[in-house]
Amino acid sequence: MIYVTEYSSVYSDLVEKFRLKTFAEGNQSLSYEKYDPEAADGKTWLTFIDDELASISAVEASRYTGDPDVAARVCRYHILKKFRHSHCGFRMLEQQIPWARDNGFKILYWTHDIKNKALNAMYQHRRKMTDAAASEWFEKDWYKEVKLDTRWLFHVSPKSDMLQYVYYVDLQREGYNWVPSRSVIWHEHDGQLSDFSSSFLNSVTPSPTLP
Repeated sequence: MIYVTEYSSVYSDLVEKFRLKTFAEGNQSLSYEKYDPEAADGKTWLTFIDDELASISAVEASRYTGDPDVAARVCRYHILKKFRHSHCGFRMLEQQIPWARDNGFKILYWTHDIKNKALNAMYQHRRKMTDAAASEWFEKDWYKEVKLDTRWLFHVSPKSDMLQYVYYVDLQREGYNWVPSRSVIWHEHDGQLSDFSSSFLNSVTPSPTLP
């Protein structure tokens, strides 16, 4: 059985054990410096498979883009390796989108490394999974509303050479013109950049980023 629930302090011990498992799998998205489920400026979702915590994802007001009253960011996602291909991210997104809408945000977004071609092709509606259990998600109304922002790339820090595509949902369905002010490299693209180099990063002027 698979089910999704919102975090509460009842699950604190389970989350701490899960955090250690993510470290063992080489993922730092739930590091102590980045994430405290009790203090998060947003909400955390948990996916259980056969009563075992399999995946975590959070939605936080977006400090990164400088507009926490407008945009919310899906982040802190991890799924344990043995539960891969159980579509936990989709399951949580289905609840995160209405939560963000009901809490007054205009944009809900998430980012992916431009080098992850398979994942990006999926969110750009250019690729579908072959198994039937996955295919049902592509027919959901909320999934059809996911868009790629082709105006800019997400660049979290000048210390990083990772560039990420930005996927978003216009929560209020009003054609909101989202203009983030931080962690942005304004560069029009088609979602199929072949690669980038340090020379590319040096050729553009990114917006200010978080220290």
